[in-house]
Amino acid sequence: MKFFSECERAHDKLSIRYEIFQIIKCIWGNPVYRQNLATEARINLDFFVQFVNLLLNDVTFVLDESFSSFTQIHDLSILLRSQDLEATARQEQEDKLSAAKDKAKNYMMLTNETVAMLKLFTEALGDSFTKKEVVVRLAHMLDYNLEALVGPQKSKLKVENMEEYGWNPRQMLADIADVYLNLKDKRSFIDSVATDERSYRPAYFDTAMNILKRYTLKSPEQLNDWQELSESIKAAKEEAEAEEADLGDIPDEYLDPLLATLMEDPVILPISRQTLDRNTVRSHLLSDPHDPFNRAPLTIDQVIPNDELREEIQKWKAGRLAEKRAERSAAVAEHATAEPMDTS
Repeated sequence: MKFFSECERAHDKLSIRYEIFQIIKCIWGNPVYRQNLATEARINLDFFVQFVNLLLNDVTFVLDESFSSFTQIHDLSILLRSQDLEATARQEQEDKLSAAKDKAKNYMMLTNETVAMLKLFTEALGDSFTKKEVVVRLAHMLDYNLEALVGPQKSKLKVENMEEYGWNPRQMLADIADVYLNLKDKRSFIDSVATDERSYRPAYFDTAMNILKRYTLKSPEQLNDWQELSESIKAAKEEAEAEEADLGDIPDEYLDPLLATLMEDPVILPISRQTLDRNTVRSHLLSDPHDPFNRAPLTIDQVIPNDELREEIQKWKAGRLAEKRAERSAAVAEHATAEPMDTS
């Protein structure tokens, strides 16, 4: 795993990591290794969060490259069948199709192995994958790819001779579902899925459920877990939307300048003196060890807690929510008083 991180800047890092995955798979069946892994994850938390971040980078990249290749193959195949092209134009499109097919073959092998590793590690190290620094990225990546597999554009991933590329959409859906299920009891994960405005849709979970059930891709117990997870996410989304509505317009000074979200633990960057949420800084530093505003070198231990602003935000938030609760209670009481008495 240390070598996995150290090869980050190698030009063939994905190939190196493919070989590392083979070693991990070989020893995974030994419970002693998995026990040591869990112990190390608790002791060396920063290292493991960095590892998780790099693994998520790889999963995001290879899935995107594979899916974009299949979309290109799908569109070019239709073009070549449906249009009477001149010889030069046809040859150009056929060359593009051949290149897309080669790219799909190469990336699909890496994709299958990388997603397999994500399954193994989320099962064994769920806490590492649900730290605030990485859980939002993980949730949004899963949602994005679930949408690709079951959403309105899913037909573009269908190509002829899928086995030629090692491409099995149903198996990929089952694997992605496993990652969701591995983290189904993690509240931070549920909340991160629920607040993904770009790709999360309750309907996608329903469609996935139908596919998983129709093709017996999951056991009855797993299907039940999937349904419960889906309902938990929907409930979390409703709660988040209700709180957002109650808070209304948030003062600019309480918003994280990079994410435009309400800060929970504001800190001051030592050189630029900008104020950000601590988790935003942690997430940024996983891939870039510099102040995002002036590019000065930065480590998380250099940030300065802004306790005064944190307390001010907490007081403001608590006050707004209490005010809205009081308004609703008053409205309920007024409605009850206004109802005519039954004198029958």
